[in-house]
Amino acid sequence: MHRLVAGSLLALIVGCGGGVSPAPVPAPAVSAAPVPKPPRPEPKPVMPPAEAYARGWMPLRATNIPTFLAAHPTYDGRGVLLAILDSGIDPGIPGLGTTSTGEKKILDLRDFSGEGAIPLTPASAEGDVIRVGGQALAGVSRLRTLMVGERLWTGTLAELPLGEMPAADVNGDGDDADTLAIVVVRARDGWVLFADTDGDGSLANETPVHDYLVAREYFGWHGRGRFPGLNLAANFREEGGAPRLDLFFDTSAHGSHVAGIASGNGLYGVTGFNGVAPGAYLLGLKIANNANGGISTTGSMLAAMAYAIRVAAERRLPLVMNMSFGVGNEAEGRARIDALVDSVLAAHPEVVFAISAGNDGPGLSTMGFPGSASRALTVGATLPAVFLGGSGTGRDPIAYFSSRGGELAKPDIVTPGMAYSSVPRWSTGEERMGGTSMASPHAAGLAALLVSGLAQEKKPVVARSIRQALMVTAQPLAGETAVDVGPGQADVDAAWRWLATSRTVPEVQVTTAPGQSAGWLTRPLTARGDTALHYRLTTAPEAGSQPVTFRASAPWLIPPAAATLTTAGTDIRLALRADAFTRPGVYVGTASAWGRDTLAGPVARLVATVVVPDTGDLAIADLGALAGGTEARRFFAAQRDRPFAVGFTTSEQGEMLLAYLHEPGGQPYREDNGIGAGFGEQAGVYIVDARDVEPGLYEAVAVASPLEGARGTITIVQSPVTIGATRTAAGVEVRLGNQTGEAVETAPFAVVVGAERRETVEGGDGESRLRFRLPPWAIHATIDVRMPPEQWPAFTDFGVTMLDGAGRILGKSPMNYAFGRLHVDLTGMDRTASPEAELRLLPGFADPGGGRWTATVSIRLYADSASVRPLPGGPLTVPARQAATQVLPFSGPGLPAGPGFVPLAIVVVREADRTWTLEVPLPAPGTP
Repeated sequence: MHRLVAGSLLALIVGCGGGVSPAPVPAPAVSAAPVPKPPRPEPKPVMPPAEAYARGWMPLRATNIPTFLAAHPTYDGRGVLLAILDSGIDPGIPGLGTTSTGEKKILDLRDFSGEGAIPLTPASAEGDVIRVGGQALAGVSRLRTLMVGERLWTGTLAELPLGEMPAADVNGDGDDADTLAIVVVRARDGWVLFADTDGDGSLANETPVHDYLVAREYFGWHGRGRFPGLNLAANFREEGGAPRLDLFFDTSAHGSHVAGIASGNGLYGVTGFNGVAPGAYLLGLKIANNANGGISTTGSMLAAMAYAIRVAAERRLPLVMNMSFGVGNEAEGRARIDALVDSVLAAHPEVVFAISAGNDGPGLSTMGFPGSASRALTVGATLPAVFLGGSGTGRDPIAYFSSRGGELAKPDIVTPGMAYSSVPRWSTGEERMGGTSMASPHAAGLAALLVSGLAQEKKPVVARSIRQALMVTAQPLAGETAVDVGPGQADVDAAWRWLATSRTVPEVQVTTAPGQSAGWLTRPLTARGDTALHYRLTTAPEAGSQPVTFRASAPWLIPPAAATLTTAGTDIRLALRADAFTRPGVYVGTASAWGRDTLAGPVARLVATVVVPDTGDLAIADLGALAGGTEARRFFAAQRDRPFAVGFTTSEQGEMLLAYLHEPGGQPYREDNGIGAGFGEQAGVYIVDARDVEPGLYEAVAVASPLEGARGTITIVQSPVTIGATRTAAGVEVRLGNQTGEAVETAPFAVVVGAERRETVEGGDGESRLRFRLPPWAIHATIDVRMPPEQWPAFTDFGVTMLDGAGRILGKSPMNYAFGRLHVDLTGMDRTASPEAELRLLPGFADPGGGRWTATVSIRLYADSASVRPLPGGPLTVPARQAATQVLPFSGPGLPAGPGFVPLAIVVVREADRTWTLEVPLPAPGTP
């Protein structure tokens, strides 16, 4: 059900069926005169930094960092370059200024996103004044004392396109309506910019800002007596004797937070409040357009990787990279960016690259790309006990949001997925963030500690060995499997002891299908006889032949006793005992291959997942007792046009679960996913409209609270009928197909709730735009974008942003799979100046050259309850296993909307005590 349907529209449907209609939604009040803006209060942190430090909110104990640094205090990342490929880094945050040895921490800040590109034009001064974008700035005589030559260039930075407040309020005056002037000149030591940072109308008292790589300078606009809310750096290059300028800034706060976790040193001025590797240098590489949802732009990931490798080589520094970015896999192992990442790492085996697993958990087969790249260190997340009231010294539970493996043998490790870290001043109050985005820099910091130790001991740095050390010595999490946490939570002290033995493990590639590294089998409950999963294990050329023996983690998994792995590839058959799969559920096991040196750990892991779906029109699964933070899963098949409901309940008052639903292939349910579920009336229920049903296997997951366990039940109810509807000359023809062995008695009706427009859009590297009118009755908009799944692996991101006629962002929701949905609340929107809206589609391709794409876009506008139109129906009997139709009178035209829009209706079918729906557009007969 849509968010709107779940509230006002659900009440509306009940009302149209004979109850009392809900009251009309009142129009928003309009102020008769402008209200002066109150002074913006100084923002407060979510907790004072010193207290956050005392509470352990940078959870270093979880991965044994204090023990490691106590034994090796100089192995704190010093001498290592940590590249952060992200939304940017604010260089003015206390704690990102210097390393543990007092050196400048940030070596460079470079923008690969294009978001900060500032068009520059030659300009002339009038005496001591220059005009820039309608602003007169004095002080040009001061600039002339520093200039080489007579030419000046000017440009502007507009706040409005930078996205949402308060990030877009660059000068801190409380709005996003300013256009800020920039003057560029050539100085004796290179290009510099001047900006009226204090707003006094003069450049005479301003400091020239060089390219960050040249002088490590930054600047920010601010009111008198205030610090800048946002600090910016300059990137200059020259083309044809003219300057080209990109401004580097973090209007997301994501990258700054990540940087503090990886390498903060004395965060917010608190001594000892450090990130994982406080001694490391930082390289800030911006790959994201923050205004449109933090989406990576075409070619930005590859360009940033290349730049990081070049800088590290020029400085002769070992390199660790982190990228807390990614989107969902439609076909595991086939993403273009995965291939590019693996190619780069194969060419640079000394580079460790930590990448977040993604936040699409707890469903299986949700591992995102490029975290699915085989050579990356893929990092899932735990929930640190220090944020749950614990001491931070025990094993943390898996984070419910952490993406899982299934068709991939990922993640490689898990680390804490929540921290209190550095954010720009404008983001004060958001210091505590959670996600695998926070786990990945923790792992990158661990790698930097290990690399720092190896470099100081003059030992070779091999990324595969560091990854192996972290995996072999990881600590298992109780109740979790290899597809949830890989081998477990990292322990850097144990990893260092493993590396200190100078053990070597041969490189072995495991494949089960093109691009897949784990075995997955869906086995019907009615299946008989044993079956098997097949793997191919291939050693690297330098490894040669490797004799191995196998060990299985589950009694139903039967590997061969031994085998010899070769460079040509060795086929391994894992037999599966049929008598283990007598109940619906998910079965996960691992067969590990061990070489002669068993202390070195396994040379390969063969992960196997067997799914036995629930069946029938009604399935009730008793989950038993779930320990705190653990989960239980059920799979079931869904049929096109057939709605269903999934309910989650606990067995006792006071117990709570988190309830999740995942669509076929692993994508989280397209509406709000992750709802609370309790006892009785507190049950959590998903009701899926027939329009939204994707045929295939859905997954329902119940997660117990991290602090307390619970007993739970999942109930899956399928509608007895499929629902279809088309508009005819006589009205709306409703078609019901009975899927059961008993007749269904119902009385279908419909409600015209708004209007819909569908468009097929073909695009290339640049953004595509669709304009449409927002009628006065529209209180909500829903945008669906769907593209062919086989097209998806070419991207790294795809932005979907809706703006009003003035260019202000109304809503944004980047696609995470080949289907994406954006909801926009229109109730507070002022449409007096312009009723127009614009939808922008922004592709981000893995390859710098981009490509072509096609997508189908649905724009749906919903009315308030005073504007809808009921279409009543009458009694209808649908015989068992047969279909029946009924025509609901409707002559159109529906609610007045712009060109291309047709009426949008919800068909309602009541059966027993349940209500099933189909949302459907109603084009006139004969309309395509």
